[in-house]
Formats: sequence, structure tokens, C-alpha cells
Amino acid sequence: MPCNQCREKTGDGNMLRITADIFSGRPNPVADVTDESEVQALLREVDGIRNLFISDPPATGELGVRGFSIEPLNDEIGSDFGAEPRLYLPVGPQARGGRAAEIGERLVTLMERGQAAASREPAQPLDSTLREYLIPQLSSATRLSVMDAATTTEAEPGPEETTPAATCTIELGAFNPGFWNNDSTVRLNNNCYNYASNWRTNTFAQPGRGCGSMYKAISTAEMTRASLCDGMHHRFNCFPDTEKPRYLVALVIAPGIDFHWYRKQKEGFWGHKPGGTAARNTDNSNNVIFNPETANRGPYTVFCGYFYGCNSQRQRIR
Repeated sequence: MPCNQCREKTGDGNMLRITADIFSGRPNPVADVTDESEVQALLREVDGIRNLFISDPPATGELGVRGFSIEPLNDEIGSDFGAEPRLYLPVGPQARGGRAAEIGERLVTLMERGQAAASREPAQPLDSTLREYLIPQLSSATRLSVMDAATTTEAEPGPEETTPAATCTIELGAFNPGFWNNDSTVRLNNNCYNYASNWRTNTFAQPGRGCGSMYKAISTAEMTRASLCDGMHHRFNCFPDTEKPRYLVALVIAPGIDFHWYRKQKEGFWGHKPGGTAARNTDNSNNVIFNPETANRGPYTVFCGYFYGCNSQRQRIR
């Protein structure tokens, strides 16, 4: 990318789009940077640290902050950008160099000053709250642990579940990650809620949107309400046989930030799909998940509880 040959751009309008690859359940924050001087300064800096970037987001990813995509929005910027249509900066444990955290923080600042991306589904703006969530995770030395999760969970206990009054019959499907991973369109447009429901909508399904009453906050109470509205049940509140398949799923949240779901598999472990990345059966420590309550969930520190999905619920999600 020969940025020593960057030209002065004329006119205004959207120039560079930045996407923070951080969420599992919600659409990732996206902002357009329109200040020419800031775009030019960033491109010159990126030109000197090109080794920190890759061409596309990795297909696999953990829970938590994974990286940032930058892409030009007009052909003048594109000519300075190089042959790639976009660049991706891995951060955290996947960072390719010590300056990745510094550049990531700079991209966060640009997103705060930028504009909400046009023609995108409404997403949370990158504000001061999200900045406080992001910055500590940018450093490769930072990896949130189960011990952190346990501490935060104690600070926000989940709701009481239905008292077990019966043994419910449920279905456990075989782990089949290829269904979600082999086609990039399927992988990128279906999230953890799609995976937990075992229903592909290509809409990045959101709890409550299908029943017309989507969640209004990322809290245990509100996410539970929206999920029950879609037709889920608390664990041990049985579904009849007519609602097969009745999957056992688990809900966790990064309080105020995002939600995430797991689904119990036939093999005895739990599968999940972090956002637009690949479906997997391992946690942030790369261990097979046999207990979502104790798995390394990164910043998703609050365990909200177990639920049953059902056929009506999965066909309702949007």
C-alpha cells in the first residue's frame, strides 16, 4: 500500500468503514470515518505496520474482542489501500505484534468520532461504555479467566429457575459444525442464538424479535424475558412431544454488552457459535466444553441459566 503516494482527497462523505469484531449475539458495531485528515493519517500508519494485518477476519474466533476490519468506501481511498478490499487487525491473544493494541485503541477512538454506518441493521454505537469494555481486552497479555467470571457472576446472580418437578424428555443433536461453517454466507449471517435454536435464518437472530418484543437491555432478566417470549421454557418446564426437537441450551451475558448461547450435543459436550465465526465445541482456553457454567467464557461472565428450545420457538426466531 504505497501511502507515500497518497493523494489529497476532495469532497466529503463516507471514506473508511471500521467494524469492531467483538460480539457473539448482537450485530458488531460499525462506524464510517469521514474526516479526510484522520483517514489519511491512519492509512499512512497502517502502511508502515502492514504485518500486523491480515486480509480477512479468521473463520474461527473466541468469545470477546477478536479484531477490527477496515475497508475503503470509495475508489480514491481504495487505490491507496492496495489490492485487498479490506484489512483485518487481530488483537488480544491473536495479535501479530506488540503494536496491535495501540492501533486497536486508535481505531476505537476513530469509531467514537465516526458516524453510524449507512444501510446497516441498527447496532450499538461505540460509546464510552463499550470503550471501557474493549480497551482492557486489546492487549495480548489480557485474557479473562474463569476466576474472573466467577467473581462477576456472584455480583449479579441469575434468576431462580423453575423448581424441578418432573423429568423432561429432550433431544440432543449430533455435533455438525460443517452445516454452519462450510458456507461463508451461513457462517457470517447466523449467530449463537441461531446455533442454540438449530435454525438458520441468515438474520443474526435476536431474542424476542420473532415474537415482536425484543430485549431492551443486556441483563439476565431482560434476555430471559425475550427468550421466553420467543417460546423457550426454563429448564424442567417440559415441552410435549409435539414440540420436538426440544434442545437444552444455556444463556450467558457480558453485562450491558452482549449475550451468548450454548447447546448440549449428543456427544456429551456443548456446542456454540461466537457471532459470525465458526461453530465450535471448545472454550476460550481451547478446552472441550462439558460444563458451560465453568468453561472459559472470556468477558461473558454472568451465567443466566438453562432453557429448553422447541420446534415452535426455533421457527419463530428472526
